Amino acid sequence: MAIELPIVVPFLIGNIAFSIILIRLGFIWSLLALAIVSVPIASNIELFNSILQLFCLMLLTLNLKQPLWRVMGVYTVAIGFIYHQFAYPIFTESPALLVSATLLNGCIFILCTKTALMLNVITITPKNQKNQSLKLQLSHRIGLYSAVPCTILIAFILQGAISLHISSVLQYYDNEQSKFINEIQRHIERYIGNTELIASLGHDNIDQNTLRKLTEQQEELISALVTDKNGLISLFYKADLPNSKMQKTSVADRSYFSKPKELGKSYVSETFQGRGLGEDRLFAVSAPLFQNGTFDGVVEISVNLKTLTNTFKSSDDMDSNRILLDRDSKKIWGSDTLGQLGRVWTERPLMTPFTSSVFGQHIFNKVEPISFTSDGRYIVIRKHLDELNWTALYYLDTRSFVIRYFIYLSIAMISALLLLQYITVLSGRLIHRYTNTLEQITRHTHRWRSDNPNTQPLTFTTTALEFEVLSESINGLQKRVIDSRKAMHKSMAEVSTLNNELEARVKDRTQQLEQERDKAKLLAEIKTRFLANMSHEIRTPITIIKGFTEELLSEATGDTYRTLNRINQNTLHLQNVIDDILDTAKIEQGKMRIALESINLAHFMTDFIDSTAQMAHKKGLSIDYDVSDIADVHIMADPFRLQQILLNLLSNAVKFTATGSITLKAEKTTAQSCSIKVIDQGIGISKQQQSTLFEAFTQANSSTSRDYGGTGLGLYISKQLADAMDISLTVTSEIGQGSTFMLSFNTHSALQKPIKDSTVIATELPTSASHGRKLLIVDDVEDIRILVAAYVKSLNMELLFAENGQQALDIALKHRPDIIIMDQQMPIMDGLSAGQAMRRHGFESVIISLSADVFEQHPVSDTVSPFNATLCKPIDKTQLLNTIQFCLSKHDITLPNEDITSMSAQQEMDGFDELRQDYLESLRAIPDELNLLAATSEHKQVVMLLHKIKGTSACLGLHDVSATAQQAEAALRDGGNLNQVCNEFNARLTQLFSC
Repeated sequence: MAIELPIVVPFLIGNIAFSIILIRLGFIWSLLALAIVSVPIASNIELFNSILQLFCLMLLTLNLKQPLWRVMGVYTVAIGFIYHQFAYPIFTESPALLVSATLLNGCIFILCTKTALMLNVITITPKNQKNQSLKLQLSHRIGLYSAVPCTILIAFILQGAISLHISSVLQYYDNEQSKFINEIQRHIERYIGNTELIASLGHDNIDQNTLRKLTEQQEELISALVTDKNGLISLFYKADLPNSKMQKTSVADRSYFSKPKELGKSYVSETFQGRGLGEDRLFAVSAPLFQNGTFDGVVEISVNLKTLTNTFKSSDDMDSNRILLDRDSKKIWGSDTLGQLGRVWTERPLMTPFTSSVFGQHIFNKVEPISFTSDGRYIVIRKHLDELNWTALYYLDTRSFVIRYFIYLSIAMISALLLLQYITVLSGRLIHRYTNTLEQITRHTHRWRSDNPNTQPLTFTTTALEFEVLSESINGLQKRVIDSRKAMHKSMAEVSTLNNELEARVKDRTQQLEQERDKAKLLAEIKTRFLANMSHEIRTPITIIKGFTEELLSEATGDTYRTLNRINQNTLHLQNVIDDILDTAKIEQGKMRIALESINLAHFMTDFIDSTAQMAHKKGLSIDYDVSDIADVHIMADPFRLQQILLNLLSNAVKFTATGSITLKAEKTTAQSCSIKVIDQGIGISKQQQSTLFEAFTQANSSTSRDYGGTGLGLYISKQLADAMDISLTVTSEIGQGSTFMLSFNTHSALQKPIKDSTVIATELPTSASHGRKLLIVDDVEDIRILVAAYVKSLNMELLFAENGQQALDIALKHRPDIIIMDQQMPIMDGLSAGQAMRRHGFESVIISLSADVFEQHPVSDTVSPFNATLCKPIDKTQLLNTIQFCLSKHDITLPNEDITSMSAQQEMDGFDELRQDYLESLRAIPDELNLLAATSEHKQVVMLLHKIKGTSACLGLHDVSATAQQAEAALRDGGNLNQVCNEFNARLTQLFSC
């Protein structure tokens, strides 16, 4: 890296890149970045250096304000260890070089880390920039934008200086090596010339004196000889050796004889150790002798290499690092410290020659490819002697270079780091002057007070045109805000006035609505009580008329029968009208109860048609029906209410059809649904009339009621009942073409509880089952008592009568009747109170409730109420007799099982669960009623109402409600505050409802 200094630039940039990626994206992405930036790095040490930087940054959480000494210490120790263990031996042998390398890498690491952290700060997302000061962002940007180019410039300048230095040094040693080679080459050429000159004299003209003169020309020439054509020495000269010693010695095996003979020209031999010529390494220069063109021997001189090379030693003692190798790579000359002479040179193996990369190719770098020893300790300068095929090597120690260059690089990196820090601090101070101006504007803005617009004008120590414009804009904005605030206060005052007026109007209107609400509630209560009273007052005479008419019809004939029949028919009509009105009232009050159960639709339709076909036959109409498609269909419905709907539809079909037929068709529409259609051939209904057909008191037109009669409630009740049972009721019709009413049902599996027969089974009660039993009839209307007595005459029972509940209680306790039929609304004591009193006195016989009030709650279960069954006026004789039979059979096990009959579907519907639910619904209106009574100070009425709630709730098993009412009643009797007691009771009642 010292030689190839520009690698520092991509090295720094690469390390900064993967450092930022590590901070931003994590370890995996930083590894990929490291692999990319490591491409131009040729040194394994520098690759390890980059990896070490990555792991140091990964293991240590850094930020810009944190001192870097800790991570610097960790990194320095680690990089020092890496250089000591894995770098060239030169680093381990030279502590100064190891310290220099460690210092350089530490400076590079700090520069990379500092730059990466600053880049990370200024390249964050806009969201994070909101949490950074303007000073921080601008100072770091200016610092980086200024310092990075300066750092690159410093790196290139330093690289140029280093390149010039190493180029000059290597050029010097290269020249010295070239001089050394050239000197050897000149001496060799002189030896060859002299030898060829002597050889040209011929064999006969050469003597001992000639050889002496030849060797004395150069001190490195130690001997000379002449051979015959067979290689035997004929003449020999060496200063300290007699000629006779070497005479006739054969040198035919020597290359300096065989090669000239073979080549026919002069030859310089390989080095050798002369026979009898000492231990020094020699080489021979020989030339062939010719006589008449025929080879006649050779002239040879022996050259002492040591003496030769000593003649041109350099002044700076270069020879200590210089060696000479022959063509066989054997050391033939050099310092004794560089290996032994005569051996093949294997010491200090060379690395691949270093060639400057694209980053180092510039005008300053004149260095040719450089060869280093494998340990990196020496630069090897190699020169060749072409004539001899010898090689001269010079080993230049690199330690001085590396230490110097590492120090240069460390100074450059420290300078770059100081420059980065200096520019950042300097720019921060400069920017701070301007950010102070912004802060001054901000403080001025925060001191705004809308109620005190007088603020001092802004004056800046450091300003600019933009700041002055901003200041003027802010002052203008302040003025506009103050003006807007004044206008807003004015508007708010107007709005406040309007709000006060509106609140007064709303308060007045609320009071009016509350009064209207109270009136509406009062009217609803009055309407309910009126309907209840009307139900009682109208049903009672209807019961009497209907009952006695039926009794007379059984014995009348002729005109009397026809007259009585008309009376009976009109009585039934009047009863139906009253029932429709009362059903409508129940629907509006939300007191209409639906008891859903599984019904076999085919059986239900068959029973319905059998019981209603006479209705059409009386008018001369025929009824066609088809139920074959629904043989296995079951639906969920209330059988009594479904019969009521179909009866209304069939009655309308009969009513509006003059001639023809009526069709009842039941069929499946899908796998999960079916329908019942009532099709007539009557007058039809227009599209406009169909839109209001299911509204209360509505008929097709004004003449319908006059021509056909009716109240207009039948279809309204049918529609409400159908909706309550999740049944769709629709109509299609055309004027003059008849009408089709369709009921659509959802079907279900037949595994549910089967439907009970919806018709009342009329059976004769055996007189033996009731003979001698006592029956107490309780009603304040004498006609009702007589009618009931007439109905049960056939039972041969002993009859007892009472006009009110008190008389009934006395008679019951005295005579112990087997069954009691008792009206509910009676003077002195009502039926419910009387029944409860009887049960408290241990009376266990049957008590049947009789009432004309459709809104009155009728307990049925004998486990929680005094009544065993309930009958509504007008009384049906068959229903009365079957109810008596049912109750007696339930309480007298001696009766035959075959005489027991079922109660009607209407009686089962009015069971205890429905009664209890109805009562709970009625309790929801109690708080309003109590508040109304408390507001009018009706103390006595409140006590009576609480007493009624206490008794009724106890009978229905609502013991918490009963206890609460008892406590409230006791509090009022003890003189408690009326409003407070009512509020506490209402709160407790609401709490019980929520539970």
